[in-house]
Amino acid sequence: MITLFGAPGAGKTEQGKLLAQKYGWEWVSYRDLLMSLHDKDIRFALEHGMFIDDDKATEVIQETLSRLKRSIVRFSSDAIDGRRREIILDGFPADYKQVKWLVENGEIKNLTGAIVLRVPRGELWKRLVARKRVDDTRAAIERRQDLYDRNITGMIKTLTKNGVLVREVDGCNAPEDVLDRIDGVLADWGLVPKKQYERIKEK
Repeated sequence: MITLFGAPGAGKTEQGKLLAQKYGWEWVSYRDLLMSLHDKDIRFALEHGMFIDDDKATEVIQETLSRLKRSIVRFSSDAIDGRRREIILDGFPADYKQVKWLVENGEIKNLTGAIVLRVPRGELWKRLVARKRVDDTRAAIERRQDLYDRNITGMIKTLTKNGVLVREVDGCNAPEDVLDRIDGVLADWGLVPKKQYERIKEK
């Protein structure tokens, strides 16, 4: 598994979908999983940029990770060029407590790497305004940004300490340009063939 980190508007979902489409991997959105519970308290928290601290949220995470682990084993048998098909986690772990949960429950061993999308604050605001999502009010955005800023350093340190590969990627410019940079990281990690990445670079 790999996870995509980034502040609100950094492009995690867009890049996760592009990677899944390009390589036939599975994209899993933490936000979509929570919304699928149809829980009014969780929906309210998501729409107002508030922290989710709910037993139902933990339950859906655990169930999903169990399914993903089974998928990893199944994917290994039909991998292209001997490489395992990957799972892309979009938005999870969402904070330092969830990283600790991964460690304490032994799930950290299934996480190969984390990609951090870096985008300047001004550009983030432009993107958030343009997408016109119901939970993109100024107050909600500021709360989500603050939560991310307060947690990202500790999250990265803990992941690195537990053997998870972490790389920062410039999240600016066209989505295809960002995907190209991510491809370079994945090639370095051995998750996609280097020769495939080199052909992409030649275009």
